[in-house]
This record gives sequence, structure tokens and C-alpha cells, in this order.
Amino acid sequence: MLKFLKTAGASLFIAAWLTGCGGGGGGDSTASVAPTTFPARAALRSNINAGSTDNFTVSGTCSGTATIVSGAAQSAVFEGVSGYAASQASTLNLTNCTPATTRTSGQSYYDLNYTPLGSDVPNIEYTRYASATPPPLPETLVVGDAAVYAQQTAYSDSTKTTPIGTRVTSYAVTADTATTAILNLVTQAYDTNGRLVLTQQSRYRIGT
Repeated sequence: MLKFLKTAGASLFIAAWLTGCGGGGGGDSTASVAPTTFPARAALRSNINAGSTDNFTVSGTCSGTATIVSGAAQSAVFEGVSGYAASQASTLNLTNCTPATTRTSGQSYYDLNYTPLGSDVPNIEYTRYASATPPPLPETLVVGDAAVYAQQTAYSDSTKTTPIGTRVTSYAVTADTATTAILNLVTQAYDTNGRLVLTQQSRYRIGT
């Protein structure tokens, strides 16, 4: 199993901070402070529209580094759903596996709420959303929020005649500073037997 890990860096995406509760000065009275909310979907939209370069550490069966360069999103239709497409070029450099360097390119697709719909990587795989109506990332999130928000079926190519597994993307928000937090996006790839074969973990920082 391989694991791709991107550390939190300058790229702005999403996160949150939870403010604690405070007690009154006398008696048994208490007062609660609502948790700070962060504009999750707006941050995701900004990131996808602008494009990005993400650097990963690779660990597990093989080790090394990976870089994914995403182009700015453009209007597109995928599987009959209107939304956006962004080009993606990936470079994988491994120190203890063959081949040492692998490069792939393709397209990632999103609906109008910027929910991942699928991807097309020629000669590698074609993925499409598994549910009829993929749930969007919430408009806002707070520290402690976590859920699965995208599930896709993977095929060997765009004919969709040969399933090769599933892809499940989840998010979890953890504390960072008083005004920022970290959104951890995790995509897990399973083969047709349900065996986990790859985990891609991307961590992003956001402010209010």
C-alpha cells in the first residue's frame, strides 16, 4: 500500500478553529461561545478555479515524492452533469521501486458545487461518481467536523466496461491556530475485492 501525504503549507484551502466555553464570575452560571465557522465551499471553489501545485511525500511499499500540478478550472460537462474540469499532471519519483519516475496526465471533473464527479487519466483509469446526486462540501465547517463526501467507481477506461475498484474521499477538520485550522482531505482507493491499495492525504490551511 502506498500513502501520499501533503503537509500543510501556503496553499489556502479550508480549516476551522473551535472556541472553548467560559464560566461566569459567580454562582453556577455558565456561558458558551459558538465555534468559529469557516467558508469551506468558497475556499474549495477558489482553490480549484485558480489551480495549484501540490507536493507529496510517498511512503509505504514504495517511498519518494510526488507532485500534482492542477490547471485552472474551465466549464465542462461530465457524465451529463454540468460543472468544471481541471487538467492534472502528476509526477511520481520513487527511491526503491521500479520505474523510478512515472508521469501521468488527465482531467478532474467537478459539479457546480465543486463536488468531485470523477476523472479521466488515459491508459490508467476513468472514475465517475457512484451516487445519483453527490453531496456537496458544506458551505461552512468547524473544528471537529468530519464526513465522507465523495464516492466514485473506477474503471480501466472511459468505456466503463471493466471496473477496477472504488475511490472514497472524506474530510476532517482539526485545530491549527486561533484564527486558522486544517482540513484533511483523504482519498482511499480500493480494488474490486475491497482491498485498500492507496491513500492520498492532502492537508490545507484556511482562515475565516
